[in-house]
Amino acid sequence: MTMFLREYRGPEAVDLLSGQWRQLYVQDRLATPFQSSDWLTAWARRLPATATPLVLAVTSPIGRIVAALALVRHEDGPRPRIAPLSSPHTWFVHPVGPRADDPEVAHALAFHLLLVAEHDQTDVEIAAVPADSTLGHSLSLIVGDISWTRTTPTSTAVPLPARYDQLPPSVQREHARRRRTWTRLAANHTITYTRTRHSQDLAEATAVWADLQHRHGPWDNAATTDWVAVLEHQGAPQASIATLSVDSTVIAAQLCLTRGPHCYTLPLTADPARRHLAPGHALLRHLVDDLAADGFHTLHLDPTTSRHYAGRGQYGASRPDARTPAGSAAA
Repeated sequence: MTMFLREYRGPEAVDLLSGQWRQLYVQDRLATPFQSSDWLTAWARRLPATATPLVLAVTSPIGRIVAALALVRHEDGPRPRIAPLSSPHTWFVHPVGPRADDPEVAHALAFHLLLVAEHDQTDVEIAAVPADSTLGHSLSLIVGDISWTRTTPTSTAVPLPARYDQLPPSVQREHARRRRTWTRLAANHTITYTRTRHSQDLAEATAVWADLQHRHGPWDNAATTDWVAVLEHQGAPQASIATLSVDSTVIAAQLCLTRGPHCYTLPLTADPARRHLAPGHALLRHLVDDLAADGFHTLHLDPTTSRHYAGRGQYGASRPDARTPAGSAAA
């Protein structure tokens, strides 16, 4: 089939993201919450004046969009720069649509990006594209001024419910040791785990999560404002925040996005002053059990959380092919 490619920019791109994009997402079983309409539209509306949302849409001969890729064009430097929309907060870049995984579609997108880089004097920086995806393969074949991150499937998929009794004996002993630490702590302190389920809970937890980020890492008020707006747009059905507290003080927080029975994390934030308690592990253990009780099938850990808290098979996790179906057809 002959493919055509069209660019949508600015308000036209936002209209596509908030409208027709929803159907493309539903039709793509490989798409993750990082490709959802609400996530991308929210970030598109938070862009500074020097940035313009850009959607590359691959169409059939009759003009029907069969796949699209959400990007942003930055003009705040000596040369224009194109990057994935919502970067650096997404850890999985993927076109969306019923033919998003088609090699012909991937080639059309990669070739267009090459033309933009070489003929429009624009820096094209595409990060978080799995090297073994169709888009990754096409980018590998391109020789030109395209910078892209050749990532392998470094995220970790935790099957739910977790089967702790089937883990290696050494891992079971580590879990038991950490549980004893928290049991002793609970003798003199109040330990509380929560996960938001309603919009009001999410709004309140977002402020707490942002405060923890601010206290324990580089963070500013503008970032807090952006995240409050984005998560408000996402809403409780698609986003939640899990927290672990000691005596009403939050010491670890985990932001999650969901699609169908699949849950995806962003980097976990924990209080470094409580490192001896392994708060990240404690929160993750609560989250794994909580999600299983709510009927989730898989917890997909972002590369950072996976590296720090799920190494050595701590939760019976696997390193799946990046193109494993991400969820059901339901948005």
